[in-house]
Formats: sequence, C-alpha cells, structure tokens
Amino acid sequence: MSHDIPEYKATFPISVVEELTELSGRQIRYYEKQGLISPRRNNGNRRMFSIHDIHQLKKIKAYIDQGINIAGIKAMLKD
Repeated sequence: MSHDIPEYKATFPISVVEELTELSGRQIRYYEKQGLISPRRNNGNRRMFSIHDIHQLKKIKAYIDQGINIAGIKAMLKD
C-alpha cells in the first residue's frame, strides 16, 4: 500500500516555502495580506501552503523582479 500524498493535497509550512521560493516570511505574509495568495490554516492556525500557492509565489517573485508593482501583479494574476 502506497502512502504517497496526491500533489493537490500536499501542503507545506512557511519555512519550506521560504526555501522553495527564495522569499522571506515577511514577504510571503505581505502577499497574503494583499490577497495574492490564500494559504489554508491548520488546527494550530499555522499557514499551510499548497503547490498552487508556491507556483503563485514564484510568479509574484518573477513579476517583482521585472519591476511590476503589486497593483500590476494583482491585475496579471486575475486574468
């Protein structure tokens, strides 16, 4: 019997997401506050990030690196 977790159910704590995205916890929380990502909370009220959240954060980082502001990123992610 396999105990592999389906990718769509996998979640990661902010410490792992920081490593995967090269963003600080402060940046990640700011992007959440701006409505760019919506991580779930576990029973201990800790943020748990999905694969989708991580992909979104990588896109956000690329846009920031290109000089796009938060308003522009919101518009781009909305499409």
